[in-house]
Amino acid sequence: MKPVHSVCALLLLVTSAGCRPTVNAEAVAADAATTDPKSAAVPVTVARVTVQPSVRVVNLVGTLYGNEEVTLSSQVEGQITSLTVDLGDPVRTGQVLAQIDDDQWRARLREAEATLAKAKADEARGRQLREGNVISPQEYESMKTQAAVAQAQRDTLTVTIHHARVESPITGAVARRHVSVGEYVRAGSQLFSLVAEDPLKLRGDVPERFAHELQVGQTVQVRVDAFAHRLFTGRLTRISPASNPQNRSVTIEAVVDNAERQLKPGFFANAGIVTRADDRALMVPQEAVINFAGVTKLFVIQDGTAHERLVQTGTRGRGGLVEVTDGLAAGELVATSGLSKLGNGIAVTVRNGGDAAPDPSS
Repeated sequence: MKPVHSVCALLLLVTSAGCRPTVNAEAVAADAATTDPKSAAVPVTVARVTVQPSVRVVNLVGTLYGNEEVTLSSQVEGQITSLTVDLGDPVRTGQVLAQIDDDQWRARLREAEATLAKAKADEARGRQLREGNVISPQEYESMKTQAAVAQAQRDTLTVTIHHARVESPITGAVARRHVSVGEYVRAGSQLFSLVAEDPLKLRGDVPERFAHELQVGQTVQVRVDAFAHRLFTGRLTRISPASNPQNRSVTIEAVVDNAERQLKPGFFANAGIVTRADDRALMVPQEAVINFAGVTKLFVIQDGTAHERLVQTGTRGRGGLVEVTDGLAAGELVATSGLSKLGNGIAVTVRNGGDAAPDPSS
């Protein structure tokens, strides 16, 4: 009979074990997460909103030109007898650059002066004769006309001789010499190309979408390949009133200081027009900013909770920072990781607690 009792006991044990409820591991984990807030919080890194100088720059490429560029041509005909300057030489306003042979003009001037002297003498004698009614009014008027013509001829020759001395109309330098001593030139022949080196003009095109930001007087920062590590400054002086329909851009002109004559007309330049400057701009890391469907936002971390904040951004700064122009305050903490898991009111745990230290700049 003992074997029968043993079998029955074994059956009872198996039956009781099969009646116990099955344990759901996922439900247990979910209950544990609900009861433990720390395990449900999203781990994030944060950065503090800092205050830094910021500038808004509209970039463009352009070319440097002389403030004045003149192609000096001969006003008279003759042979070049002397040149006083050559390529690269500085010149000043009124300086004689070349001399054209004027011997023939001077000889004719002496003849014209003699003719003028005789015509004036005849006019004076004719005035006396007219006052005595010795000659007719017509005869006297003819004498006056001859004197006026002789004086005009004398003045014309005087001007011609003056033009034989080729003078510089600007202060600058010789960009090119077109003639040599002994060469015969005619009126209109090119003699020199002159350029005013200080200041220079920068001319370039700005995309039309930035036209509303441009104002005369704004600072212009200029860099050239010849001095890659030096920044030259200028001032915006002219803005085209119309946009170029071919490239959808607005032509601008700026004056660039060049007292040291390091910049050369014709240089290619990379420039930036400073349209806005702020010494106390609010800056956050670029990775903290979310742009989606035309909305720009980030998450401010306060008391272990994420708070969604709509913001407006400005310029990009150094070190991967971006300016926030509206929606933030200095010293606030913003999330820089785990953004895809965050929402308004989501609990978080900060992994880089050191960045939460007070910001002395605020």
